[in-house]
Amino acid sequence: MYKRPWSLWQRHWRERDNRRLFWYTIITLILAMAIPYSVINQIMGYFGRSVFDPITPIDSMIPFVGWSFAVYVSLYIYYPAAAWFGRSSNQRIREMFAFHQALFVMTWCVFLIFILFPTEIYIRDQIPANVRSGEGFWGFWYGDLMHKTDMPYNAWPSLHVTQSLLIVLLLRYWKIIYGWREYLTWIAWIGLCISVMTTKQHFFFDLVTGIIAGIACWYWMCIPAMKASQNEQWSKAFDTDD
Repeated sequence: MYKRPWSLWQRHWRERDNRRLFWYTIITLILAMAIPYSVINQIMGYFGRSVFDPITPIDSMIPFVGWSFAVYVSLYIYYPAAAWFGRSSNQRIREMFAFHQALFVMTWCVFLIFILFPTEIYIRDQIPANVRSGEGFWGFWYGDLMHKTDMPYNAWPSLHVTQSLLIVLLLRYWKIIYGWREYLTWIAWIGLCISVMTTKQHFFFDLVTGIIAGIACWYWMCIPAMKASQNEQWSKAFDTDD
């Protein structure tokens, strides 16, 4: 399914010679992943049902670090990176489409896990009460913003970890990052992984399963899809004869 070209990219393809391709891709990401995530999150929070408790001693050992919120939201730099660097050539654009198809399918499979196996992230209780109640600088970001818009569900695997890992691997595959840039990118990604726990947004189990899901998706879905984007079916669907 994700290896064949999707017709939804036709409008994007027609705008491949200008920056509208970038913005159309960002809008598609919002419609395909961000909005469904929020809807599912609110529904599962409304029901308040939890069927799984993955807590480990590590979750109590790792402290709450307020400023790691800034690292946590750095995820939203990763999404534009894939869309921005995927515009350099016609073949790169096809690969970008194929990558996002695999990303969407994987993400919706994770959404299904969120629905079938809801897991309450109750370790938010480890955050100081004044921060949870919205007091002070970090209280605004946690108590007034994040906790009111993101219910403590949609736990595992952590999409923060899975999706960011896939985009880092994509940039490496395209040779956008190499040498010292790659080292810095991996350091930033490790920081993001740590932040999902220091913000008390995820269990350690969510981090581990997020990495496993990302590696599995990359080798079994993304790479095959991007290789398929070089075949005749993709060339016909997104030809260069205007």
